[in-house]
Formats: sequence, C-alpha cells, structure tokens
Amino acid sequence: MGEGPNPVVVADAGPLIHLYEIARLPLLGAVFSSIHVPQVVWEESVVTGRVPEHDLTLAAAIQRHPLIPEQTAQTAALLEAAGLHRGELESLTLCRVTATGLLLTDDLAARKAAQLLGIRPVGSLGVIVRAYYQSRLSLPEAEDAIEKLHGASTLFVTRTIVDLAIAQLRQARP
Repeated sequence: MGEGPNPVVVADAGPLIHLYEIARLPLLGAVFSSIHVPQVVWEESVVTGRVPEHDLTLAAAIQRHPLIPEQTAQTAALLEAAGLHRGELESLTLCRVTATGLLLTDDLAARKAAQLLGIRPVGSLGVIVRAYYQSRLSLPEAEDAIEKLHGASTLFVTRTIVDLAIAQLRQARP
C-alpha cells in the first residue's frame, strides 16, 4: 500500500461496520497509527447500534472530529456532490482538512470521489490484505476474513472479487 507501515487514515462507516461484523475490528489499530472519524460517521456506526462504542474505542486510536459546514460545502462543490451521503462527504472533507491521503471506505462513489481529490481509497478487503502483508494475520486467517466479508457481513462483494483477493494473497508476501 506504500504509505509506510502504519499510516494515519480517515474512516467512513463501512469498514468500521464490516470489520466489526466479522470480528476483525482490532485490525484497524494494528495496521493504522490513528484513525480520524467525522462525528457523523461515529454516529452512523455507534449511535445506530451497528458497532458498540466500547468495541470501536478499544479497536484503534480513533479521533472524532466535528466538521464546519463551510468545509463540507467546499468539498461538495469540488465534487459536484457526486451522489455521496453525508458521512462519505464529511470523510472526504476530513481528509482534505487534515491532509490525510488515505480514506477507508467500501462505497464505490466515495472511492471515485477520493481519487478525484488525490486521496487513496482502501476498503475492508484492503485492510485485511494490509494485515496479512504485515504478518498480523496468517494466510488461513486472511482467507477466512475475506470469506466472512463475502458471506457474513453486510458488505456487498462479488465472489469474483473474493477469489481474486485470495489468489493475490496466495502469491506471496511482498
């Protein structure tokens, strides 16, 4: 992934929720030095009951941020909204405000918008791959986590993508 061993990231709700659903939320704290989360993403994850606050707090060095509406409006104007939800838009804004070049998101529109802004998007699968490359997961554990993202989480990922990800894992660690 090229950002150093444990980069700083901004997270959208998707990876927080999906990694929690497969009991791999602690990987975030293992592979990222800190995670910045807009308040709206925190609420989407915790307040709605999708991820217990205690689990999310223990999983990583998460820093919550309220955003100034003008900052979010500037990002929206740059992207012409691009069909983004509020959490995705605020996550992209937080990347811009904090000069963080890495966004955790599983949303396709947010991934495209991030690329337009020069921000690298990484999804739940990418977190698992990073953990494997850093020897935080064994090959069987990484394969199992990818399979669970497909079968047990609410993340929509095709069988083809799962098979490709597992094939890449089996090739060799870089």
